[in-house]
Amino acid sequence: MKKNKEVYYDIYSEFNNVNKYRELKSILHHGNNRLDHINRVAKLSFMISKTLKLDYVSCTRGAMMHDFFTLDDLSKNNMSYHTFLKNHPRIALENSEECFKVNDIEKDIILTHMFPVVKGKPHYKESKVVCISDKLISVYEFLRYELKLEVNVLLMFLMLK
Repeated sequence: MKKNKEVYYDIYSEFNNVNKYRELKSILHHGNNRLDHINRVAKLSFMISKTLKLDYVSCTRGAMMHDFFTLDDLSKNNMSYHTFLKNHPRIALENSEECFKVNDIEKDIILTHMFPVVKGKPHYKESKVVCISDKLISVYEFLRYELKLEVNVLLMFLMLK
C-alpha cells in the first residue's frame, strides 16, 4: 500500500505537468505565492478527507484547482477587491476545465470554496473540507507572511481544542 505522501504526489503530478499551472509559482498570494497556498490547502484537504474516508482524490484535485487563476491578487484597498473575490472561482473553474477533466465534486469545490463570500453553499462534504481548509491556511499565511509571525499550523489546531 502506498504511503500518504506518495498518494498525494501521484495526484499532484498531473497538475505539475501543466505549464499554466506552474505559472502560479510566480503570482503573489497571501504574502507568498499562489502555488504554495494551493499546495498547503490541498495537503490539509487530502489528510482530512482521507481520515474521514471521503473521496480524497476529488477533494485533493478540487483543492489543487480552487485558486487556479493567473491574475495577481488585488489590494484590499482596491475598489474592485470584492468583485475579484466573488469572481475568481469562476475563472479558476474555466482554467481548470481548459487543462483538466473536472468532475462534479471538483466543480463544486472550486465554485464554493469562498463561501460565505459567494452565494452558493458547498454541496458535498469534500467541498466543505476544502472551504474550511482554505480558511485555516489563509489565516496561517496571513499571520506568517503578512504579520511576519512564525506560527505552526499544528499550534493553531491545538489552540482550537
